[in-house]
Amino acid sequence: MNWLLQLLGFNPSINRKKRNLAALREKAFQAQRNGNLSLCGKYTLQAEHLETEIFELEAAKKLM
Repeated sequence: MNWLLQLLGFNPSINRKKRNLAALREKAFQAQRNGNLSLCGKYTLQAEHLETEIFELEAAKKLM
């Protein structure tokens, strides 16, 4: 069923969260590179929370 949703352009929530995680990590990297460490910390914290959500979703998926 997931292959059909992906074919039609719908992405499961885990893939969407992984893309958001990559974007947050890139924003944190750019903020650190520009010397804005408080913004870097903010993005890093958001990325850590999102990463925890992804791990929990994948663990729940494996248990099913």
